[in-house]
Amino acid sequence: MADGISSNNPLIDQLGIDKKQKDAAKKSGSLGQEDFLKLMVAQMQNQSPLEPESNGEFLGQMAQFSTVSGLDKMQQSLDTLTSSLVSNQALEASSLVGRFVRVAGDTSYLPEGEGDRFFGAVELDRSTSNLKFEIVSGSGEIVKTIGMGQQSEGTASFAWDGKNDQGEMMPVGNYNVRAVANFGGETTSLQTMVVAPVESVTLGRNGEQMKLNIVGVGSRSIDSVREIMS
Repeated sequence: MADGISSNNPLIDQLGIDKKQKDAAKKSGSLGQEDFLKLMVAQMQNQSPLEPESNGEFLGQMAQFSTVSGLDKMQQSLDTLTSSLVSNQALEASSLVGRFVRVAGDTSYLPEGEGDRFFGAVELDRSTSNLKFEIVSGSGEIVKTIGMGQQSEGTASFAWDGKNDQGEMMPVGNYNVRAVANFGGETTSLQTMVVAPVESVTLGRNGEQMKLNIVGVGSRSIDSVREIMS
């Protein structure tokens, strides 16, 4: 028998582990809980009466085995949980592709088509006597001014049909958006938000958050999304 263990060893006989079981244990390189308990019982039965093992040593062995076994089961549970979270994340990601999201930003994409297809908004922390949005081309030219007039506290949204102030259709591409509001006679620039479709999703790895790849906006983390629209 391998490793010089005699087949007449009384410890092996009492365990009753056949060759197939021993080969399996050798391949796995570990003992199961049942094998450990059998070894402990055999050890107690075959200990020298003149030098018996103390109860503390047996308890220590059991504690060590329980700790290792518990850690292994915990790791298995964590692996299962991680796999489940990744699956849920992938399912959530697939449902977001093609949907419109609202995120903080000043750049978005004007696609081909007719009617309103470029959207944005601001969050007002108080009422304003006058709010306006400016659509700016890549060269820095203000091509469209959208007056919103008086607005109450909350979200104020706009939609642009792609036509400039002269009624001419602007080419598709990226445009910047600016917002200014009048508060008590003082004009203030505001942080803008844009609304655009999700083109694709990148799943997070090594603890990173899921990233949304938004048309005309770029890559944004999922927690930066202010609103998900149908």
